[in-house]
Amino acid sequence: MTQPRPLSTGNLLAATVTVGIGSSVAMWVAGFLTHLPGTGLPPSGIAGLLLLIQLLGGVAAGRLAGTLCHRRLGLGAGILSALLNLLIVGSVIASDSETNALRSGWPAIVFGTIATGAALGLVGASIGKALARRTTKPLVPGVSATSVWLARFAFVAAVSALPVLLSGGLVTSTGAGLAVPDWPTSYGAHMFLYPLSKMTGGIYYEHSHRLFGSLVGLTTLTLFVFVVLAEPRKWIKGVAFFAFLFVCGQGVLGWERIRHATVVSAEMSPTSLADNKSSLVLAMVHGITAQLFFALLCALAAVLSVRWITLRDGERPAERSLRTFAILLFGALVLQLSMGSAARHLHHPHILWTHVGFAVFVVIFAAMAGFRAISRCKSIPPVRRLGHAVVHSVGLQAILGLVTLMAVLPYQPGKVDSLSAVILATAHQAIGAVLIGCAAMLLVWAMRLGKAVRTPTSTN
Repeated sequence: MTQPRPLSTGNLLAATVTVGIGSSVAMWVAGFLTHLPGTGLPPSGIAGLLLLIQLLGGVAAGRLAGTLCHRRLGLGAGILSALLNLLIVGSVIASDSETNALRSGWPAIVFGTIATGAALGLVGASIGKALARRTTKPLVPGVSATSVWLARFAFVAAVSALPVLLSGGLVTSTGAGLAVPDWPTSYGAHMFLYPLSKMTGGIYYEHSHRLFGSLVGLTTLTLFVFVVLAEPRKWIKGVAFFAFLFVCGQGVLGWERIRHATVVSAEMSPTSLADNKSSLVLAMVHGITAQLFFALLCALAAVLSVRWITLRDGERPAERSLRTFAILLFGALVLQLSMGSAARHLHHPHILWTHVGFAVFVVIFAAMAGFRAISRCKSIPPVRRLGHAVVHSVGLQAILGLVTLMAVLPYQPGKVDSLSAVILATAHQAIGAVLIGCAAMLLVWAMRLGKAVRTPTSTN
């Protein structure tokens, strides 16, 4: 059997970054979900789950690495993941009584976090190597190892944006948008040194949203650097740079939302804020552009994928109608997203019912694009899978939309939604984000497949 080629130094660094950041994204999501108010999970159980995820990151390193470097990859990925996790550990070692101060004994916790990450990376890589002995496949012919790792990291970058959308959806559903009244600090404390014990209620949702935003910002910057160093296509470098500017703009929009909020009354604390029209509009725009940013990362992951690189003209089906259907679907989703965000923030019944009615067109366009991709692109598995994803997600989204509508109606100003309504509304938003991400990937694939295939002219 053909053995995998060892990674070069550059590819080892690329693999380390991919596995390390991917492990951190998974651990941050698990930590966020297990610390949600009302979960009641014991600290020992949460710690065990996080350590298991870090071990599985090492296993992934061992399965994906060449036989001569799996230990270095596992060690490097474990250390990188631990260093990123220190951004969260800061909230654990922060002092409860003094702003921007650390608890006694914090060096031991920091050292233990890094040492544990390194050890689990090494152990996991050894396990992964043993599992990969009979399953490892050689690299794709004609595609460099650097391109393979860039494709994998682009996928990690797109996934890293999902927790931002999930936490942002919870912020909107619970009305916690102004729970933390300052930025980039949190009640005067450094963002990464705000004590976990003070993250209660809406503060937990809003502060977690900011932490996830910092992670996706760092990941997008890393993607841009990776693309500049490894990707020969100039236009993709431009798109990656735009994605980095986009995520920076998202941070600015969040800050502007806080800056435009008003003080409730002179008797209350000067940090007590309330939404006004300007603040609500900025919150709405912030929510819309967040999903468009996710769609951009998904599209970038599609064009950086190995299948995109290896596609030849002779493999492309004579399919141009898919492009029309994909454009209609994506345009309808952007319009539907805008109305949905306006309905959630402005609570206007006319916008809400227009959003509900327009869902019929979204379902029709999704069915047209999805089934077309399934039936006409059998030779290109990624496009066919995207067709299935669009059809299934739009069906689930329609069901969630109807159930959510029943849960939140009738709307009353100042009414606090029930837990079930919050979960349904957030799930509806999250599945909508997945749908628009799949539609963005299907659109870029359709644009490529719809191009006329050039046939070489013969010369006498």
